[in-house]
Amino acid sequence: MLESIIIEQMKLSEKDKVLAFLKTVYADNPRQSDIRFWDWHFLEPPHAANGHPPVWLARSGDRIAGQLGAIPVEMNVDGEKRSAIWILDLIVDPDFRRMGIAQKLVIAAREFCPFLLGINTNKQHAPAMLKKLGFVIVTKIPRFHKILFPGEALPEITSLGPLRTAANLAFAPFRAGLKDPLKRGEEVRQLRKFDSSFDELWHESSGQWACSVSRSAAMLNWQFKQQPDKRFEILGHYENDKLLGYAILFFRRANAAGAIDKAAISDICYHPRKAAHTVDTLLQASLRIALDRRAGSLVTDAHDTLLQQRLKYFGFWPVTSGLQLMALSPEREELIYDESSWFLTRGDADISIFEHANV
Repeated sequence: MLESIIIEQMKLSEKDKVLAFLKTVYADNPRQSDIRFWDWHFLEPPHAANGHPPVWLARSGDRIAGQLGAIPVEMNVDGEKRSAIWILDLIVDPDFRRMGIAQKLVIAAREFCPFLLGINTNKQHAPAMLKKLGFVIVTKIPRFHKILFPGEALPEITSLGPLRTAANLAFAPFRAGLKDPLKRGEEVRQLRKFDSSFDELWHESSGQWACSVSRSAAMLNWQFKQQPDKRFEILGHYENDKLLGYAILFFRRANAAGAIDKAAISDICYHPRKAAHTVDTLLQASLRIALDRRAGSLVTDAHDTLLQQRLKYFGFWPVTSGLQLMALSPEREELIYDESSWFLTRGDADISIFEHANV
């Protein structure tokens, strides 16, 4: 049967068939086969080629046996731009597994774009297979967590009114101590969209890191403003109308007991001028909003020395996370495979895509 498998990039005319395949293999996750989500995911990213979805299919006759879906991105490598793709959705129909199909799909994607990136965990089968193809595990992506209202965060007590109230009250001393860090001429604004000032910020900031994925206004708007059924909130730190940094917040939908168990800082970026001050300002503003809405906890993922230092200062604790960056590069391996080169956040880890809808 293996000889009958054909690997090709998807044609847009095959979308209905692909959605039917996804509906079957993701029976427990209907969002994967939702046409609005699929169009946003594979047709609308800023670097996607019109009419040519970044999706590769394995076919056996008239049947789809597997799929690799990716997101085209612009990658910063030591000040130079490179086209890359994030492997995001690699799945094989159970009837066709153990036939090397996943490996063939990755090889086809590599022929399309030699710079490949992916986020996964060692609990998945993908890392071992990708390592055989030359991928390198570059680094783990640390996760940081801060409990704010344990009565909202812990499902065991959320529905128990008196215990919920007592737990939140007992934790009150740990919620104190936020100061206003703003100086003359500074402000934190809640924004509706990402404008050209975000392009300017990234142009002036990206040189801090040898390797990163571009945070252009177009890319940020796609990921955080156009994503179906998601509402993200943008905080901008300004000094005399100049954008010095931003944080993007995501609040989960309240549960049946009315509790928001978790909020997240989905992305955070800062200018090299007043870097620590800007990070502190954005973290404090994020915490204030999370406290005002009585979110049970605030979480983020950050692979960046300054972010990690300031998160710990504000009482965020490193928690167990299996997330790791894998990469395959045809050049500058000494740089791209060096964990100290990278700037990564929760947005890079694509967790925002897999969060449940909140609107």
